[in-house]
Amino acid sequence: MKRKEFIKQIGFSAGAVTFSPLLVSCLDVNSVQNGDFQLPLALPSELPGTNSTLNASPSNIQIGDSYSLSAFQFNNSVPSPTIRKKRGDTVRIRFENNIGQESIIHWHGLIVPPDMDGHPKDAFTEGSYDYEYTINQRAGTYWYHPHPHRITGPQVYKGLAGFYLVEDEEEQALNLPSGDYEIPLVIQDRRVNGSEIVYNPSMPDRMMSGFLGDLILVNGVPTPFHEVGPGYYRLRILNGSNARIYNLAFENDASFTVIGTDSGLLPKPIETNELLLAPGERADILVDFSNGFNEEKVQLISKSFDIPSGGMMGMQNMMGRGFEQGTGFSIMEFRITKSDANTSFELPEQLSAVDFPSEGDATTTRQIQLDMQMMQGHTINGRQFEMERVDERVNQGDTEIWEFINNTNFPHPMHVHAVHFKVLERNGNRGLLPTETGWKDTVLVMPGERVKVIMKFDAPLGMYVFHCHNLEHEDAGMMANFQIIN
Repeated sequence: MKRKEFIKQIGFSAGAVTFSPLLVSCLDVNSVQNGDFQLPLALPSELPGTNSTLNASPSNIQIGDSYSLSAFQFNNSVPSPTIRKKRGDTVRIRFENNIGQESIIHWHGLIVPPDMDGHPKDAFTEGSYDYEYTINQRAGTYWYHPHPHRITGPQVYKGLAGFYLVEDEEEQALNLPSGDYEIPLVIQDRRVNGSEIVYNPSMPDRMMSGFLGDLILVNGVPTPFHEVGPGYYRLRILNGSNARIYNLAFENDASFTVIGTDSGLLPKPIETNELLLAPGERADILVDFSNGFNEEKVQLISKSFDIPSGGMMGMQNMMGRGFEQGTGFSIMEFRITKSDANTSFELPEQLSAVDFPSEGDATTTRQIQLDMQMMQGHTINGRQFEMERVDERVNQGDTEIWEFINNTNFPHPMHVHAVHFKVLERNGNRGLLPTETGWKDTVLVMPGERVKVIMKFDAPLGMYVFHCHNLEHEDAGMMANFQIIN
């Protein structure tokens, strides 16, 4: 196989943007559950009201027809309820913790005051925590999940995660597919032992690949199907896995259009036939099932890809279980059997007005070294997380460039709280993935890579965290505090 640039751009002048060929991909795909797409896709309910409650509680639940999970649930629901708000709304949510261990909720991608952000120091074991904040950011596909130190991985894995959708006037003016034509998809992998879904990470899982599974769930359902009609659909996709990276594609190699990323709409739509998505990242895509889909059914798959070598550690996932990182497999099936079709939508050339900061506006450039320390584990700038230690201080209102430098042999999806950033370059060139042409809050840094992002620190004063969103790496200490100061 040869490296190829697999992305085609719509609406940009030739040569304006070059996309990085991160992957070596092919179409060999392992069928999950023999490709028996027998279970209908579950769609999350929406959390009602302006004053809401999220109650986390334990439950033994059935996953499909064959598996059981000792789970945690929000409001006794799988998938967790979706929160849908408008820009300018004041949000009041009470989090009731009844799972028997400490927890706190992080609103991933929302810019809120530090005591509303879900810092691990605010985790509690019994009682409730009241959140109140105003949505003051652009429309986007955000999400929420627990954020206690050392046990974020098992709590997310056992079911505590949901969509947080923000709407605004700019997005509504586009008349994007909605209602039955808007489909939220959270993709997660799970490891099975007989009929039981287990979370029992080994030391190699924690220190190397993260916890990889051999069963793929979409909205909590293994290998589901969903019926659609021959027209446009909006898929809001969240990689809610602990460690697995997906290379999303359709089995027939049909193209689709990327319109949004972590923090909202792209400036212009981009057409592609595959899309890399790391843990914590989101992608908003449009699929026209009347164009390039001649079959009555088609699988959404994860195409195989290679992890670049480079870094200090010379091992891959040799000791891990489940599908290795980069393995191809089936995810779900779309059945193009409905007679109704969304024919009124027209794809615009311009999606969103953006005002990315200029590199010349940056007051500081920081290097963030991602390392593996012997006898210690994964570190950021040579240190593991300590709850009260301030690792970086930034001035409120300043624009900074951060360069993430991955010196390990494992991918690290890096998430920064309280900001949205723009990816500038990868390995010294301007090669970007389609989702990296818009505002981000999580960026994948492959082994041996150097990735620069630019961001302005406009959040309220206080302490926030940034960390690897491979949850086993995060729980093992790959997290740091930064403080926004005057």
